[in-house]
Amino acid sequence: MLAAVVGAYVALRGLSTWNRQLKGGVEYDLTRRILKCTFRLREAIKGVRNPVIWGNEMPSPRENDAQRLTKEQLRHYGTANAYQKRWDKVTDVRSDLQTELLEAEVIWGRIIHEKFDPLFKLQNELFSSVHAYVAACNPDESEQARAAYQEIMQKRRDILYDLSSEVQDEFSQDISRAIETIELFLQPHLRK
Repeated sequence: MLAAVVGAYVALRGLSTWNRQLKGGVEYDLTRRILKCTFRLREAIKGVRNPVIWGNEMPSPRENDAQRLTKEQLRHYGTANAYQKRWDKVTDVRSDLQTELLEAEVIWGRIIHEKFDPLFKLQNELFSSVHAYVAACNPDESEQARAAYQEIMQKRRDILYDLSSEVQDEFSQDISRAIETIELFLQPHLRK
């Protein structure tokens, strides 16, 4: 009888250890995926802020449409589409990240969203700046609307371009701090 009790105890301890290891493996994998998506988001945001727009980013309208557009309209068409392509990368990564965060919420609760809120607010700030810039450059907008968008841009901090070389600009520093907070929260889950 003693052997049966000892055997049952050992079996329960083994199951408990196996369960902890399995949970730790799941958390490790999820943490790694979340960090990977977070770093991809950082790089996509950097891509949006790149001050150089390459020719392959600026599509031309169809030939029939291009003939009807002025030089200023053609330039705006290319610029607007370049920013849209850049922003599409941010949107794709954000979508992947949202999926991972839903799984993380199941495991860790709502706190994971609180850790990402500062990063997402910075992303929204950049989106708003890009939108205002593209609208302010649109020759098809009225002078009043273009002036209003210019005024909006002047009231906000200048974050459209990342011109920093060795020292990060303020917006890049804010992004780095937001990601550092996320990393600090997730680090313990990488050690399991």
